[in-house]
Amino acid sequence: MNLKKQLSNVYLYTFFSTFTITDAVWVALLAARGFTLAQIGLAEGIFHAVSLLCEVPSGMAADLLGRRRTLAAGGVLWTLSALLMAFAPGLMPVCAAMGLKALGYNMISGTQEALTYDSLKTAGREGEYIKIDANVSVLQKLSTALSALGSLLSRVLSYTGYYLADAAAAVLTVLAAARLTEPVVTAEQAARGQHRLRELPARLRVHILDSLDCLCTGAAVRRLIAADAVISLPSYLTAMLVQQRLTAQGWGMQWLFLPGLLAGAAGMAGAALGRRLHPHSLRGLYTACALLCGVGALLAGAAPAWGCLAGPMLVQGAIAVWFLHSMQRLNDLISSDRRATLISVDSMAYSLLMIPASPILGWLGDVTGQAGAGLCVLGGAVLLSGLAVAGKTRYNGGRAG
Repeated sequence: MNLKKQLSNVYLYTFFSTFTITDAVWVALLAARGFTLAQIGLAEGIFHAVSLLCEVPSGMAADLLGRRRTLAAGGVLWTLSALLMAFAPGLMPVCAAMGLKALGYNMISGTQEALTYDSLKTAGREGEYIKIDANVSVLQKLSTALSALGSLLSRVLSYTGYYLADAAAAVLTVLAAARLTEPVVTAEQAARGQHRLRELPARLRVHILDSLDCLCTGAAVRRLIAADAVISLPSYLTAMLVQQRLTAQGWGMQWLFLPGLLAGAAGMAGAALGRRLHPHSLRGLYTACALLCGVGALLAGAAPAWGCLAGPMLVQGAIAVWFLHSMQRLNDLISSDRRATLISVDSMAYSLLMIPASPILGWLGDVTGQAGAGLCVLGGAVLLSGLAVAGKTRYNGGRAG
């Protein structure tokens, strides 16, 4: 494998897979069509229900059938989702499109990280993962920030036009996946092409048992997965509900690119800072990042417009720092043959929390008449998690976890 070329293709795939111009305005687009916050929250809840059901199977598919194929399949599903959303006449088609989008994310979640780490491992350079992951994170934030500028096109693009643009970006994602090379680290990976279809059930059974054994015996892996799930909760929910908060304060849809742009810049700054940090304890790092995320959610939910903009910035900056170090640690703890599956379990834990969180936060916004009410509750919960970990660290004498 030409590692330099492979990493260039990983960066190319990263950019196109996160370039989605509807993300900054999808709540506003649906609200403008008459959907309530509860209905929008339901659609988001379905997204995470599908993620929960399909996250681990998609990781298994990546480990057993190949990461490159799985990434390409994710782009195809995104294309179908965007086309369905473009012409959806009511809530049920919208929910179906969200389900397809979730399945596309499942195919990518865990798979891209596994492909990147194992590509480095083939060259004996897995110790550089934080540096490469920081570059990936910066590209993701840059792509997200640029796609957020799509809100400026609200006077030009219709609802359908927005989603057709998303479909075009998804096609580019498929083409980028085709340029990747499948990394081969273990004998099991090298033998993928030699296995017959009828052997798949037996291989799947062994794969499941080995993955469960890793989870059952790996306390550090379980702690990391739980921490990742909790600290991730404000990430998308702040972006989602800030759209409604700002429109309620008189902002036009064409200005909704600003929260995404600023949050993306904060995420890039967090990634640049995180690669230079060398924390003695992940518990201490979690405490600091969780406190920042909690404050960010509170600002997004309760502050006036300009303070509201600072909320997603704090959230994205803190999460970028945390995930650089948590993902390096998680990858170091798991084997190449189970890598995509176990990283998918990490994502599944987040979806498990998001299934109730998204509609509940939407419901709180409808009941109180304040879109930010749910974010305040969420911010308080994440703050408490950071304080709880800080208390446990002091109780344990500050030992690293």
